[in-house]
Amino acid sequence: MLQPYPQADATRIDENASQRIAALKEIINACRTLRSEMNLSPAARVPLLVAGDQQILTDFSPYLVALAKLSGVEIMQDKLPDADAPVAIAGEFRLMLKIEVDVVAERERLSKEIARIEGETTKAKIKLANPSFVERAPAKVVQQEKERLANFAATLEKLQEQLQKLG
Repeated sequence: MLQPYPQADATRIDENASQRIAALKEIINACRTLRSEMNLSPAARVPLLVAGDQQILTDFSPYLVALAKLSGVEIMQDKLPDADAPVAIAGEFRLMLKIEVDVVAERERLSKEIARIEGETTKAKIKLANPSFVERAPAKVVQQEKERLANFAATLEKLQEQLQKLG
């Protein structure tokens, strides 16, 4: 209790290791985003197809399987195969979950989600177009509404892009 607080030794910091961990975290987040975009159950274990630096991916594979709940990692040579599944990009890596997509059901799901987002966008635009709302509401609330509108626009763009991929 009376000892001095330990001091960090900056000479022992491994910048390369920090960059590798940051890359691993980015890949795991991209895998999780793909899972959520495809509405996959957290219990469902699916294989991951990934293209990028072979050595790094080989080193990361066991961690990816455990942390992103995958059944396996297939490292592709140059590029991913052409498929209807969404592709995520994490740094220099391209990721795709290897799942069979029911095109009709996925198109229907995307259409419903697009309709819901468009409805929310319309509501937000109506609120922001109302001068009494803008004048009377606190600036923070108006800013939140503008941010929601921007988020809806970004989400809508992604969903329409996926729908176009499905044909």
